[in-house]
Order: sequence, then C-alpha cells, then structure tokens
Amino acid sequence: MHVLIVDDHAFVCLGLKATLSEEFDNIEVTTTDHGDTALTILAQNTIDLAIVDLFMPGGAGGFNFIEMLCESYPKLPIIVLSATENPAHIRKCLDFGAAGFVTKSAPKDALFDAISKALTGERYVPASLVESMPEVARVMDEVDSGADIEIIAGLVTQRQMDILLCITQGRSNKQIARELDLSENTVKVHVSAMLRALGLSNRTQAGILGQKLGLSETSESNR
Repeated sequence: MHVLIVDDHAFVCLGLKATLSEEFDNIEVTTTDHGDTALTILAQNTIDLAIVDLFMPGGAGGFNFIEMLCESYPKLPIIVLSATENPAHIRKCLDFGAAGFVTKSAPKDALFDAISKALTGERYVPASLVESMPEVARVMDEVDSGADIEIIAGLVTQRQMDILLCITQGRSNKQIARELDLSENTVKVHVSAMLRALGLSNRTQAGILGQKLGLSETSESNR
C-alpha cells in the first residue's frame, strides 16, 4: 500500500509516517508539504490512499484543493486531516467526496479506523459530527428500531436509491452524473428530493444513513 501524506508541518508528516509504518505491514509512505508537489506525485505514482491537511498556506490547500483532488482522482480514497473540529468544515469536505475526516486531536485509532474504512469503500465520519446533527440521530434510532433498507427504499424512487448508494460511496454530484449517465442538474434535483423524502438536511447525513444501512456492503455482495 502506497500512502501519500500532504501536510505543511514537517513534524506531522514524520509522525504520521512513523505511526503508519508501525501499524501497517508492507506500506510505503511518501510525504510532501505542498499541494503542487502532491499533484506531481499523484501523476507519477500509483497512490492507494491520500491523507491531506485541510488548511495549508498559500493557494496550495483549503477546500478548493480538496474538491479538486476528489474530482480529479475519484477512485482515490482521500482522508482529510485537520485541526479544525467545525462541523461545517467536516460536512463540506465529505460533500466533496472525501472518504473520511479525522481531527488532529483524535486518537490515532481514529485514523486507523478511517484508513480501514476508506480502503474498503466505506466512509469515516467523526462521532462528534453525527452527535451534532439531530436529524441523523433520529433516523439512526429508527434504523436501530427495525427500519431497514426495504423501508427506506419505499420512501424514495429506485433512481434516488442509486444516488444514495453513490453518496454513501463518497461520490460527488459530477461523479454521480457520469456514473449514472445523467446531467449534473438532474442529479441535484434527485438529491434534493431524496433528502426531503428521508427527512434529512444534507448529503453528509444521507451518507451516514447509507453507511448505517450497509449499502456499500450490499453493493459489494452484488458484484
């Protein structure tokens, strides 16, 4: 497994590299402190996972960089690692298609969990984000009380279920449009209708619900 770490703090890169090397066998870790260099590395190497700092100085980081990476490398699991714990920042990165978001204050086991999920096509969402969204908590309670995928499917169309699966897998609207052969505007309409039908407020909540329902596992078993 070849992992790329992008962080402008050298000690963070060194610490992460050492931590990952201790936890995972047969791992190769490449580090860089700049987004432009990261793009060169991605173009010249086969990278299995990227761990990217959110806020880096200059024009080499930030939300635009995360969005561009997710759009340019849709099959690359990208975990955002950041000091911010702002739910809006976390949701924004996940909506772009990041495979996970880990705060720098979280224990290292959280990063390991995020990596394991990302490599199997799942999404890692911090517990703090779920707890901050009452709509998600309510839907999760309903699922735990017996509401299953058939009940959820009865609330939306088959096309919206297809889109829910894509969202659970971390796809952006543009990626969903390509995969399902739809216009991006049509995808947006379906997403809005699906969220209303399920009583959710945003894509991140939909992704959490899809993960809870095991949509990624169902997709894998049908292949």
